Amino acid sequence: MDIIEKSIFKTLTYFDLLARPLTLNEVWQNLYRGKANKLVVLLSLRKLIKKKIVEKNGSYYFLYGRKKIVKNYLLKREISKKRWQKAYSVINVLKFIPFIKNVSVINSLSFSNSTDKSDIDILLVTSKNRLWIARAFTVLLLEILNQNKNKWYQANKFCLGFAFDESRLDFSEIKYKKDIDFTYWLSGLMPVCDRGIYKKLISQNQWIYQELPCWQPKEIISAPVNKTRLEKILSGAFGDKLENFLAKIQINKIWRDPINRRPGASVIADSSLMKLHAFDKRKERQSQWEKAIERSLT
Repeated sequence: MDIIEKSIFKTLTYFDLLARPLTLNEVWQNLYRGKANKLVVLLSLRKLIKKKIVEKNGSYYFLYGRKKIVKNYLLKREISKKRWQKAYSVINVLKFIPFIKNVSVINSLSFSNSTDKSDIDILLVTSKNRLWIARAFTVLLLEILNQNKNKWYQANKFCLGFAFDESRLDFSEIKYKKDIDFTYWLSGLMPVCDRGIYKKLISQNQWIYQELPCWQPKEIISAPVNKTRLEKILSGAFGDKLENFLAKIQINKIWRDPINRRPGASVIADSSLMKLHAFDKRKERQSQWEKAIERSLT
């Protein structure tokens, strides 16, 4: 295999771990450490098909012998369509919460890869020094709407496991040196409500273009950034006190939960960043991906 063929193979191998076939445009956009135009990618895919390394079914490409993932994905895509309708309707309410700068869909739904058991993972970006006020309002509103994921019911509910303020857009501190999962997590991030943060987020994480040279950020129209009356009230000294009070309560609650202290958990909860991953699979998926490539290329 030449360089581009190897890049395609590595890309499809990662998405095979997610049981997610890719269209030509998706292969090109997600091409791992390979730079080529779409025609070159198409021709390389055809070569890989002749070599029986890749197969095609309809408009989808996948590893040879893995045709079953197409049928399964089409079912997940239909589930995801309904999840997206719900995500848009709920986020259109969340965007009125004070200090919200960005609400994005992440994880399985961002790739339209949800199952019946999947929740709806969202990312929250807030104004500086107002993370915990915005997070408290968000959780409260999700509870009122009966849409907050809990320990008893998770499917089709909203999970706010990642939130930070606009001072923490650089992900260098939380990305592992070898972190294929995080690379595709960021590329797949889908902004639904944005007030000028998404472009700043990508600009502060330029490493993504080294990993995915053909990838292009989502084209979105930023919403107005005018402060609401409540934001004006909470922007001064009273807001500072409320932020410190709510931060202390929520951070203490996070660290009191035994699941967040278990081995293998990846949890951060400080004044400007909250990351709750009780079951962080990044290292495991990195290992699976590397072993799958090694088996096939040696």
